[in-house]
Amino acid sequence: MANKFKAGDVVKLKIGSHSMTVKGNAIRSSQNETISIPDKYECMWSDGKKTQTAVFREDILQLV
Repeated sequence: MANKFKAGDVVKLKIGSHSMTVKGNAIRSSQNETISIPDKYECMWSDGKKTQTAVFREDILQLV
């Protein structure tokens, strides 16, 4: 399945939020490997004071 978003895309939550920039797919790390999670994205945004980051599921995001 192809990723819906790519690094650099500007998105927001479907229910409304700040505009956020997609950093890339979320990752899960273990001792020996790093695994990309295809349906979750790490996003970043500014709240006016500092940069925030969080991971969101693909189905709750939309392109701006």
